[in-house]
Amino acid sequence: MIKYLVTFLSVIAFSIAQPQDLKQQSEKQKQLLEVVANAQEFEKNGDLNNAISQYSKAATNYWVNGKTTEAKKYFNKALELSQQLGNTNAQKVFRTNLGMILLDEEKYNEALIQFEQSLEISRKQKNKEEIASTLINIANTYTEINQYSKALTNAEEANRIAIEINNDKLLKNSYSLLTDIEKALGNADKSAEYFSLYSAFSKKIQREEQRRKEAEAKKMVSQAQNQLSEVKTQKEQTEQELNTKKQQLESVSDSLEQVEKLTHEQKMQIDLLNKEKALKDATIKNQLLLRNIFIVIILFTIGIAALVTYYYIQKKKSNKVLEEQKRIVEAKSSELQIALNQIEKQNRDIKSSINYAQRIQQALLPTYNNLVTTINDAFVLFRPRETVSGDFFWFAGYTGKKILPNENTRHYFQLHNAPIDECGFIISAVDCTGHGVPGAFMSMIGLNLFDTLVRNGLIQPDLLLNEMHNNIRHLLKQEDNDSRDGMDMAVCNIKADGRTVEFAGAKNPVYYIANNELNVIKGDPVPVGGLQKEENRVFTKHTITIDSPTCFYIFSDGYIDQFGGENGGKFSSKRFKELLMEIHDLPMIQQQEILETKLEEWQGNDYNQIDDILVVGFRLTGKPFSFK
Repeated sequence: MIKYLVTFLSVIAFSIAQPQDLKQQSEKQKQLLEVVANAQEFEKNGDLNNAISQYSKAATNYWVNGKTTEAKKYFNKALELSQQLGNTNAQKVFRTNLGMILLDEEKYNEALIQFEQSLEISRKQKNKEEIASTLINIANTYTEINQYSKALTNAEEANRIAIEINNDKLLKNSYSLLTDIEKALGNADKSAEYFSLYSAFSKKIQREEQRRKEAEAKKMVSQAQNQLSEVKTQKEQTEQELNTKKQQLESVSDSLEQVEKLTHEQKMQIDLLNKEKALKDATIKNQLLLRNIFIVIILFTIGIAALVTYYYIQKKKSNKVLEEQKRIVEAKSSELQIALNQIEKQNRDIKSSINYAQRIQQALLPTYNNLVTTINDAFVLFRPRETVSGDFFWFAGYTGKKILPNENTRHYFQLHNAPIDECGFIISAVDCTGHGVPGAFMSMIGLNLFDTLVRNGLIQPDLLLNEMHNNIRHLLKQEDNDSRDGMDMAVCNIKADGRTVEFAGAKNPVYYIANNELNVIKGDPVPVGGLQKEENRVFTKHTITIDSPTCFYIFSDGYIDQFGGENGGKFSSKRFKELLMEIHDLPMIQQQEILETKLEEWQGNDYNQIDDILVVGFRLTGKPFSFK
């Protein structure tokens, strides 16, 4: 019954919504026709500037709604009027828009004509930013018709200009285009180099956007606090004015008492004079004097009454104004306090959620005890930039069905689809796109995929990376969007004989030191997940044979890229290698302490941590592991 009721309601909702949608579309069409009519009227009256504006508005609306035929018609009309006026800026914009529409319609030669004419105007104006942007459009068009040499020429010029004017967005777009062109020309190394630069600028733009959002949030909190402070100051000033008014009224009251006292004395003097005059001229002037006395007394009394009344009315008005001001100030203060409390509550809720996420992330990470149970000389230096981390480490032992679990192997994965005597230990260091909460979400995906894939018997590092890449692209739906989120990682599989290490890397390398010589094996120049230009992404497996004690190090780029020192530069891979060579003979736990101390000295008090930091080190002696 509920199912039928839901279906019935859905039909009714659809029948109500459909006329609304048709009505909105009809209204939009009517508005567009009015815009075109206005443009024609302006053109007829000789007002070409307003006509251009209206034609451009109509063309843009048609373009947005997918009606490219009408869009081209009115862009061309606007272009024609712009040429009559000699408005080169407008001509450049309209030719660029026409080029983009023609490119979408796969009319490449016509698109090139529009882009080239727009480029000519930009070169005359010496506008380097627009020159570079138009060159990218031209290169992109040549790429679509497989004329890669012409595409390369335009893309390289655009890249040079972008470097000259230091425009991050143009650099990102030009490096992306150069990556595709060089790959099409068969220059894989050059393509990989450009892809690395593209990724670097993409991350930089993302970081700057994040910083901008954080600065805006801080600014909002600061403004709220400043407003509250101003309200408090106004309240204090109002209270001070009230006290001043009160003192003035008290002063007036004292003055009135003095006036009354003086009046009494004057009255006595007048009486004495009147008596003297009455004695001299009692008969003739008695009535006149009495009348004058009464008049004076009445007028004075009226004056005093008027003065008291005036000050009383003024006091009532002042009190009323002050009460209204006080009410307004208290209302504003209450509103701002409520807003500030809401912001503080939101901050507490966000912080509480992030702390909870940290506990979840830490619970998912393997413990250090699980590592040293198998490799007793090892360390994990893990320092997130924020509460939660986009870097993570993962390790686990595995065995075939032949080896029964015991105290040493109780945390190992027993693989049912692996050879019965197969056993070993997998260890990885991973750097996800971003840090903080976004990076932590990616790390959760990575941790879950590691557990799932290894439990299913996927233990060869290159195949493990291949499968993680496919799973991440599937989970993030990267086939259908332009998401470039992924992971850089290094994976080592240590065989049970203790003499064989298999390695595969996605952009991240492995360093190992044997016989006082540092060796570097680079990972493949592509990440796990993110943009995939090639048909299939395949990672390379490297095999390292150990015949003497060897120290291995896998890590993210946080340690190497940290700013500090006297000149504020990066720590750099060169310093990192030199430091490892100095300390590799020491026990691993002591190496970790030195790495942490050096990092703190490098940062000092002037430089904050810019990224999550992860370094994993372990020493292999070449002796077999014990699984019994």
